[in-house]
Amino acid sequence: MKAVLAIVTLGLTTLIFEEKARQVAGDVHDSYNEIAAQASEAKKTLTEAVERQPLISLLVAGGVAYLLATIIPNRS
Repeated sequence: MKAVLAIVTLGLTTLIFEEKARQVAGDVHDSYNEIAAQASEAKKTLTEAVERQPLISLLVAGGVAYLLATIIPNRS
């Protein structure tokens, strides 16, 4: 009798874990879609800003590159 009870308990536990796993997978999928939409919007906004002011964008990119070059140590 204990063996049957253990098997039933294991089966129910497995079903609960499967349902939770499906819920987590759905949440992850929703989060991924939201992040992808935000990234697409950010890309669109950045592209529009660069098209409106290309010279300032070039200067900012050069400044960031210079900053990174001074921060990152030389490996030679």
